Amino acid sequence: MRAKRVVERGHHVKFRRPAPVLAYLGIVAILLAACTPQAAPGQSSTPSGERTVGATQSAGPKSLTIGIQREPAAFEPELIGATGGAAGGQLQVRPIAEDYLVAPLAQGGTEARLALQKPSVTDGTWVVNADGTMDVTWKLRPNILWHDGAPFTSADLAFAFEVRQDPQLARISSGGGRPELMQSATATDPQTLVVHWKQIYVLANEGDGLEPLPRHLLEDIYRQDKEAMTQSRYLTTDYVGEGAYKLVHWEQGSHMEFARNESYYLGRPSFDRLFLRFVPDVNTLVANILSETVDVVLPPTVDLDTALEVQRRWEGTGNQVRIDVGAEMKQLELQFRPEYAKPAVGWTSRTARQALYQAIDKQTFVEVMTHGAAPIADSWYAPNDPVRKDVEAYIPPFPYDVNRAQQLLAQDGWVRGADGILVHQPRAERFEVEITFQQGTGPEKEASIIADGWKAIGVQTSLNGLSTQAINDRELLSTRSGPYITMPPGINFYDRRLHSSVIARPETRWTGTNRGGYNNPKVDELLDRLAITIDPTARIGLHRELLQEQMTDIAVMPIHWATVPILMLQGITGPQTTYNNATSYVWTWDRR
Repeated sequence: MRAKRVVERGHHVKFRRPAPVLAYLGIVAILLAACTPQAAPGQSSTPSGERTVGATQSAGPKSLTIGIQREPAAFEPELIGATGGAAGGQLQVRPIAEDYLVAPLAQGGTEARLALQKPSVTDGTWVVNADGTMDVTWKLRPNILWHDGAPFTSADLAFAFEVRQDPQLARISSGGGRPELMQSATATDPQTLVVHWKQIYVLANEGDGLEPLPRHLLEDIYRQDKEAMTQSRYLTTDYVGEGAYKLVHWEQGSHMEFARNESYYLGRPSFDRLFLRFVPDVNTLVANILSETVDVVLPPTVDLDTALEVQRRWEGTGNQVRIDVGAEMKQLELQFRPEYAKPAVGWTSRTARQALYQAIDKQTFVEVMTHGAAPIADSWYAPNDPVRKDVEAYIPPFPYDVNRAQQLLAQDGWVRGADGILVHQPRAERFEVEITFQQGTGPEKEASIIADGWKAIGVQTSLNGLSTQAINDRELLSTRSGPYITMPPGINFYDRRLHSSVIARPETRWTGTNRGGYNNPKVDELLDRLAITIDPTARIGLHRELLQEQMTDIAVMPIHWATVPILMLQGITGPQTTYNNATSYVWTWDRR
């Protein structure tokens, strides 16, 4: 029975469907936990039984309690060489207390935040020089203060640039981009920073590598002992930022407490106090919001099945389960190199690739795997991508069509043998495909859905579930014989992901995003032009050409977009996912 749904970006999702048995069994433990004796008002129990700050409201200051799974190592983790990325909601912490030059928009793209406006060629703040270098000028908003009352100026950004470019520090890139292409950053006056770039970089107005640091607190330590600066309390328990809320207390291993920044330059935030709790066990985290000792559970924590069961339990209460579109795309990563591909004549043929793609029932896939909540993907342009409206008409359609798939295979020389399996007549090669995926019940089910569609057109399939250790084997993933089901972060295929220069090879120790060896000179040329084309109108034309070339060539097989659940109690407004980050607009959150 197919799920019936109503889903729109930024709206709640309503389903009428039979409750999945496995999901129901999984929720029993959560519901039982929710029925256990609760902690005293204002507190709740962690898995170890310790009492921590809770969300229960009483007369007095207006507060909000947020729950995430994993505690960050620091507010500036890249300066101490910390890893962990978005796992367990760590990315949600930093934007509560820190702002950047620009901020991500829920509908895609970015907007100016600390900056008055994003630099642009039209207003002269983005200049491409005759020698191929660039100068980008950032103008800051006036009257921004650090949480301790010190003025925030361009000197703070110049200092941050120096620290983040320092080769002696174990720095990890703080937000993508190409900050290593920046040569210098000069504060020409308190509100102006000029960044000189070694070469053209089309995302130079995104601010990567210029994340602010409080110069008045850290510069002396940095000049005396750089390693000591990375261990400074100003990066952890005594952090000072310029965001909507300021850190009051960090009980490591338990929670953080923030107070409203009364001097916040974008307006007065709604809450007097904001509590952020770290609850490693997801069942306990969900139990806490069911018992209303936590107000909001932020991603990535709760899986979709659990979120939908919570929604069912909350029906009629006014409590909210929000399902947003994430920044990741479920896809099949293909193998294009004939020395590894099996059958070689299958994966190296555009016609055969199209047949296989049109034999995947993506609608059934998303209904089985996401209960119909995930938007089907037809390219690497998500429903909320600001570029999509300008390129959507140029996306080649490849609907599920078994008859068309069979016609294409026959056209390409494939004929069914006596056992029903396709054989390529010129080469006498059987169409036998191995689908690779990471071990787990969910991924195996995904592979089985795809395999069933391919078996229907005469393709014999086998499944290859890889262990976590094997998934990290770059050579193994680069030399697999067939498709790999994956959902990698940062899926834009206009960022050189499939450029021939980044093919994973033995001489590069199998590093490179182009693991399948895709090699298309026209795609390379379009990617190279996009890398140096700053004008937005000209870029749209290149996006359209690239989209048609890569998708018509079936360079990748998009399946669906990620779903990102957020759980909220009644009356909470504001939380929404912007590229895995739900707290970028925390200053607008409220309780009504």
